[in-house]
Amino acid sequence: MLAYRAEAVVPVEISHSSPRIQAYNAEENEEGQRLALDLIDEVRDAVHAKIVEYQKKASFYYNLRVKERFFKQGDLVIRKVEASGVGQKGKLVPNWEGPYKVKSVQGRGTYKLETIEGEEIPRTWHAQNLKVYSR
Repeated sequence: MLAYRAEAVVPVEISHSSPRIQAYNAEENEEGQRLALDLIDEVRDAVHAKIVEYQKKASFYYNLRVKERFFKQGDLVIRKVEASGVGQKGKLVPNWEGPYKVKSVQGRGTYKLETIEGEEIPRTWHAQNLKVYSR
């Protein structure tokens, strides 16, 4: 209704008469369409409210399962090999490399890393690609 401003009619109903087609009255239809156009803002508001409610529910259930990772300066971490984009690839290659030390916290969830020897790793790394190093 919102897309075409009229109810859809099944093609079969056009070629074969049905009670819906037989009961069609052009004047009542015009009046109904004018009424529907007058109420279109309410229909749009109702649809918008449903979309917002759905988005709230979806974000709630997504956020239940999200595990945020926060690291402090000096923490030992390992990083995903696929995120670094260097080295071998394949299913027999380890998924994580490291350990690295968190040199500094750049922003929410982004970190600068350095090797254990103190050599800085280029670029910042997101917490999604890092994990706590446990010996």
